[in-house]
Amino acid sequence: MMADPGLRTPAGAVRPSAYPFQQWMIAVLVLIAPIFSVLYWLTVPDGTWLPVAISQGVLTALLGLGVLSYYLTAMWADGSGLTRRDLFGRRRMFPVERICGAVRLELFRGGSPHPHPQLFLLDADGHVLTRMHGMYWPREAMDAVVEALGVPVTHDPEPVTLRDLSRSRPELLHWFERRFVAHTAED
Repeated sequence: MMADPGLRTPAGAVRPSAYPFQQWMIAVLVLIAPIFSVLYWLTVPDGTWLPVAISQGVLTALLGLGVLSYYLTAMWADGSGLTRRDLFGRRRMFPVERICGAVRLELFRGGSPHPHPQLFLLDADGHVLTRMHGMYWPREAMDAVVEALGVPVTHDPEPVTLRDLSRSRPELLHWFERRFVAHTAED
């Protein structure tokens, strides 16, 4: 009997790492705190602070929604397939019959001296069904997904750059990564 994906338990979920999101939120707060401080300083003496307070309330609500969305992002993997809830709340389900393989590699990104792991789940035609970026998903989450699905995994032995991956396996990259690298990879 196949389990209903809607009934999967939170204990079986893998979640993205909180660290990159926390760093992003700190940067946003460091940016907006002085801006709103100056706006209040300029508008409170004149009594025109209400639009500033409304703007701050709307921005705070949007940031709160972003925090909630990030922490609700998850993947559930088991013998029946993979269910992914993304940042925008969309759920995508991939039955295990559709997932024909996985590619794991280490990718250098953004001038970082250390490569980040990447996991690509592929269909029978080699198209990427979903991708787990090592910047957000911990290695343990990738291992749990691969183990739960039981699909064959291809490991690239050496870390690669975005340029190298664009030349050797462009189908693994997002369209904007291929386009950017195509313009910068000219020799």
